[in-house]
Formats: sequence, structure tokens, C-alpha cells
Amino acid sequence: MATYKISKGFDVKVLGQPEPIIQELGGQTRFAVYPSEFEGIKPRIQVRVGDKVKRGQVLFFNKRMDRTLFRSPCCGTISAINLGARRFPLEILIDADVNEESETFKSYTSESILQATREELTTYLLDSGMWPLIKQRPFNKIADPDRTPKAVFINAGNTAPFQADFSIILKGDEDAFQAGVNALSRLTEGQVHLCTSVGIELPTFDHVETHIFAGKYPSGNTSVHINRISPILPNDTVYTIAAQNVILLGKLLITGELPRTKVVALAGPAVKESARKYYRVPFGASLDRALADNLEGEEIRLINGNIMWGDQVKLDTCAHFYGSEYFAIEEDRSRHLLGWTMPGLCQYSSHRVNLSTLLGMTHKWKLGTSLHGSHRAMVVTGWMDKHQPLNIMTDFLVRAAIAHDTDEMVQLGILETDPEDFAIASFVDPHKTDVCSIIKQGLAEIEEEGI
Repeated sequence: MATYKISKGFDVKVLGQPEPIIQELGGQTRFAVYPSEFEGIKPRIQVRVGDKVKRGQVLFFNKRMDRTLFRSPCCGTISAINLGARRFPLEILIDADVNEESETFKSYTSESILQATREELTTYLLDSGMWPLIKQRPFNKIADPDRTPKAVFINAGNTAPFQADFSIILKGDEDAFQAGVNALSRLTEGQVHLCTSVGIELPTFDHVETHIFAGKYPSGNTSVHINRISPILPNDTVYTIAAQNVILLGKLLITGELPRTKVVALAGPAVKESARKYYRVPFGASLDRALADNLEGEEIRLINGNIMWGDQVKLDTCAHFYGSEYFAIEEDRSRHLLGWTMPGLCQYSSHRVNLSTLLGMTHKWKLGTSLHGSHRAMVVTGWMDKHQPLNIMTDFLVRAAIAHDTDEMVQLGILETDPEDFAIASFVDPHKTDVCSIIKQGLAEIEEEGI
């Protein structure tokens, strides 16, 4: 077991930490699958509105890789298929039935998984619809089953504000996690790395190498783990997966059925204190019972993720395929006359320019969505690299991405990164630059051109 000390980073002091308890939520009748959260796919829908579907029945597949299937999380009736731009399906809504019919798959034991071949397990996970839980670097897209990775990284870190604590999620599912680890070990000829943060106490597991990362956000990001343990070289492929998703893979393999539930954390300053906790919800089920009457504020932004990185979702959302936390924050549309001239006694900042920072006010803050200023011309200040633990010159990489210079982006190390790694740069940047979107576009251009 190795420990890595990450010196650079920044922890955002925000209110809303969830209590370390899990509340069971069940009885939902509305379910949803969101094809829009699977980046890089071209879905071919296999159902129509009004169709009856079994739990585990195929809803759509990826036309770019037709072996990648996506299945229904419940038994019921397709109530709506909502389309977006260019008729891309954004969500498939299902009304659950009381009587359940379910598709089943072959079941394994932890020992028999180790005897299975890579091809057998790959085909099994593709057919069951759980393969998309596994991502690959570079580009952080759904893993290519035909490319054998040099290593697999399991992320059990939680350095982002109120990121779900895996030690809480794991309780009672240790056997399923070990089964999932066994399966991942058969997908690579290299090592499976389990990366955790300081304070997360996990039991010892076989066929996995454990690493502990100490430091501020973003020391829990997968890119940091890869950079310190097994850096990506040209033509390398690395598989990555969130720790809770390893449990889901293990449950599928042991039971021969799609996982029924997942655990999500509800946190943030716009969540009532009594509702800030963990919830065990049916896979793909409505979160109304967790969100209804538990949000406070005139206008709320709900994020599938955390305050640093995630996707904005509707308040009537269902549990997504990816993600283990939902963060609620109040929309702040207030305007302050000559706000830049004020001493900033009650204003939070990562820079030592406000009186609140100089006076050592380190309490938790009820932050909103205001940028406290508009976008302005980008000047090389070094602020974006101050808290960046990766050996990346962020200012110059952003400029290369804006200029669509793919060769320079590659030379500056963009293939080692993910847009999430630049969330801290966006937060501290005085120019209000959306660095994450710029890096995301740059990676998309490189993938399109080919490397």
C-alpha cells in the first residue's frame, strides 16, 4: 500500500455536508434512462411509446459499436421518448408495473470469475448493458472492448466538496466489490489499482493494489492517480471506473440480474439540513421522494455531481447511470454596484484580495451560482496553475485549444487529462474562463482527427 502526498490543490469551503447515514427509498413508479449522458454514442432506439418492457430488456444500442447495449432498469410501459437537437433521444421515461418480469443472465462465483476468459467477461458485460460503467483514457469515453488496457484504475477518492464517501457505500457489499475486482483483473494484463483518499477506511481486497492519496482537491481525481502511478504514454489505453460501479458489476455477476439499487448522496447549501444524507434508490428511479420539500430557496440548480464538476439536471430527475451524488445550490442573480470596490467582508474568494480572507474567516459558506463579474480577456497570470497538481501549463494549453492547434495540445499533455481536472482552474480564474468546456472541445477535436 503506497501513500502519495499531493501538495497542490484547493478545498472550497461550502455548506451542506451530508450525514453518514443511508435512508432507503422505494415505491417509485416513474423511471428514466438518459441516453444523453453517454457521450460519444449514436443510439438506435429499440422501443416505442406504449411498448411493454421487461426489466433488463434492451432499450437502445450504440450504432457506433452495436455490441454495446443499454437495458431497462424496471418492468413497465414506455410513457415517453423525449428528443433533443437533431432528434437525439434525451430521455426514455418508463411507468413501472406492479408485476415484475426480468431478464436474467449467467451467474458466477468470485472464484469462477477468475477462471473466465477476457473475451467471455467482455461479451457478458456488453450483453448485460453494464459495460458502459467502464471508461477508458485518453478521452474518458466508454471503453473499447477490443483494446486491452495496460491497467485499470478504481476511483474511491472523495476530495471534491461532499463527494460520496465510498466507505459508507461499501458497507454490506464487500463480497460484490471483490467479485467486481476479480472481473476487472481479467480484463487487463496489468494491475488493478484501487485509489482512495485519506480518511476512507476500506478492508483488504485480493487482486488489487491499494493507493492512498493525501491532499486537497483535486487529489481524488483519476487523472492525478494515473499521473502518479502509471502515466499514459503514446498509444496506451487505461480503463477507469468509479468504486460504486465495481459493486454494481459484482452484483450482476453474482446474481445474474441487473443491479436493483445504487446509493447517492444529497448535499449542498440549498438542501435542508435534515435531508442532507445518503439514499439507497432503485436504479433509474425518480428522486422525487428525496427532493420534494427538501430544497430551500427561490430558484435551485441541481447538479448530478458536486459544486466543482457535474451536469445540471431537472428537479424532477431520476437516478442517473453515472454519478453518486447530487448537489443543490441556489441561483444567485443579484447585482452589486461597484462590487469590485467593496472590502469583501462577506464574500468568499480563493485569492487573498477580500477582507474575509485576510481576517482568517475559514467557516463554511452558503455559496450561490454568481460569477461575481463577467468574462474578460484572458491574461497569463499563473492563477490557473497555482492549484493544479498535474504537470500541465494550463494557460498555454487553453490558448492552444482556443486556437484549435491539436498538435500543440497533444505536446502540452492534454491526452493525460479530463475536463474535470480543470474545474479548479475555472473556479480560481479571475477572467471567468470556462476552462472545462474549452478542454472538452479540444479533446473532441483531437479524437475526431485521430492520434
